[in-house]
Amino acid sequence: MTYTLKEYVKLFILQNLKEGKIREAEISGDRKVPWGCETHVKDLEKRVSDVTYWRDKFPRGSAKRYHWGAVLKQLKEELKSARRTNQSLNEKDEV
Repeated sequence: MTYTLKEYVKLFILQNLKEGKIREAEISGDRKVPWGCETHVKDLEKRVSDVTYWRDKFPRGSAKRYHWGAVLKQLKEELKSARRTNQSLNEKDEV
């Protein structure tokens, strides 16, 4: 059986996901993608933007602003981790 490169990569990723070798991320739309891929990073960036909007709607010192600030902090940490993973994946592709 002959596979195109795209099909081979998809099969490789699916196999490694089943074996637990690749970390998954759940993104908007109830989809799962490999942790740190471009789709994951872009989804996190959009979420950070949305949460920043909601946080900024409330006055400083309010409980609601504190809540949204905590959510924003968590998303930014996730985004930082995803970007590091994305960068290391891109470096491996260059080699």
